[in-house]
Amino acid sequence: MKNKILFLIFCLPFILKSQQSSGEIKYEERIKIIIDLPEGNESFKKTLPPSQNILKTLLFTSNESYYRDDAKNEDLDITHEENGMDMQIVMKNPENNIYTNQEKNLLIQSTEFFGKQFLVTGDLSTKKWKLTDDQKMILGYPCQKAILMDTTLDVVAWFTPQIPIHIGPNGFTNLPGVILRIEFDKDSRTITATQLNFRNLKENEIIKPTKGKKLTAQEFKIIRDEKMKEMGMIQGKGGAVKMIIKEDRN
Repeated sequence: MKNKILFLIFCLPFILKSQQSSGEIKYEERIKIIIDLPEGNESFKKTLPPSQNILKTLLFTSNESYYRDDAKNEDLDITHEENGMDMQIVMKNPENNIYTNQEKNLLIQSTEFFGKQFLVTGDLSTKKWKLTDDQKMILGYPCQKAILMDTTLDVVAWFTPQIPIHIGPNGFTNLPGVILRIEFDKDSRTITATQLNFRNLKENEIIKPTKGKKLTAQEFKIIRDEKMKEMGMIQGKGGAVKMIIKEDRN
């Protein structure tokens, strides 16, 4: 009888957590900065940070989620003068908010791209995963590794079955648990949960975006790829980073 009582005591925290179906998760997005500069700009290279960090929040219920920017995010703006050349690198944090609805199989992304606002819609069911046996602990939760079955993307997710809600950051879903970490293109970009709080959300906290020109995911991809090509930028599998590089010779 004593052993049964101890077992119930130790299991109680998990039972209480599993009954919670709403709350918020804080994430940190980290994007590596890899810029090739001409020879003779060694001192400028030393001024560049190794990565750009962006703070995000995921508000969720058992059916809906809203992944939004934190107001404290700032653009990265670095200027440098060397060898008679003025150089400036600007990495902007465009507005990017994502709404998902499991019941309606719906994803709506309100995103800014080169000064224009777009409202991109898509289906959640298009994301298919391969589960593996690899595991790791994140925020005290045992997480299982899953690989996105998409030849155009290189994405690994870590989800916890202890919280059986099918949501995650950046619109990634369809796993049997909350996604606490996403890894893109061999860690060129990562999204990692830093804090998880279960709480009752207010009625207007989860927002369904309506701002921007309405496009399908495929239509937006065509516009994005054409603009990236026009600007001479190469988009990696980890997602695009808006960079403006200026060189003014005296």
